[in-house]
Amino acid sequence: MKTQTMQRRISPLRASDSILLYGFGLALALSLLFNGFLLYKQSHQRSLIDNEVNTAAYGDDDVAWQQQLSECKRDNLQKDSLIRQLEQAPNAPPGKTVLVH
Repeated sequence: MKTQTMQRRISPLRASDSILLYGFGLALALSLLFNGFLLYKQSHQRSLIDNEVNTAAYGDDDVAWQQQLSECKRDNLQKDSLIRQLEQAPNAPPGKTVLVH
């Protein structure tokens, strides 16, 4: 009984095969570059939108904070004015307050 061994024939690459492989490689590289560019643009655009949203959200908080600060300043001025009016006169007995105009 004869055993037959299968031998593979390796044929050299033809010019059309190498051009085809080169074309596929180039298409793959260009596709990866383009996808990377699109991802970069998308993430850049998202970060701009996030910054605008955060600025708008903190902008409202900032306005409310400014209003509270103004109210506190006004209240403190009123209290200071009242304290000045009710200061103890230099020659008044201790515990007595005099209304100063």
